[in-house]
Amino acid sequence: MILTPGHPQSREKTPTMIPLYRAGWQLTKVRGVMIFSLICAVISLRVGWHLAHTYGLNPADGGVLAPLGVRLAWGIGVALLGVGFAAGMWLYGKCYVAQVDLDEIDGRLHVYTVRFFGLQKHVLDPSDVRNRRDHLGYWPTRGIITPWRSVWVRGRRLPLLIDGQGTFLNPGRMDRLL
Repeated sequence: MILTPGHPQSREKTPTMIPLYRAGWQLTKVRGVMIFSLICAVISLRVGWHLAHTYGLNPADGGVLAPLGVRLAWGIGVALLGVGFAAGMWLYGKCYVAQVDLDEIDGRLHVYTVRFFGLQKHVLDPSDVRNRRDHLGYWPTRGIITPWRSVWVRGRRLPLLIDGQGTFLNPGRMDRLL
């Protein structure tokens, strides 16, 4: 019996995954902002709870407990600011691509998006890519260039976001597939 590379009983190992993209340092920054958003959510919930119970008691506020509706409005409003920030970062993480690999054997893309802790793997067929758009991301007032690519995939409500400042390990193949 002849064993070819990649056969389960073959001793010769053949890499089946071709790395196409890595977010690199950009992923570290996104992950840092995601963790910061969780901290902000916890703090805003605590401050909102405090305001809902004590708003108006400080001498600067009048020294008298404010009506329940006012206290609830302030408490819920402050709490929603932090929770909204964390929810927005969670949603952004579901779109932000950390890594893309191509399976050499079946031709499918293994795309990893960011979670608060860890990565989530999505296996996509290249034919599922519906639309791709490159964005320059130029802010003329500050002279900042932050290029990115949005990729719409069949079966997803939101696009995949590929940071142009990441490392494209195989740019030609990446451009053809995503």
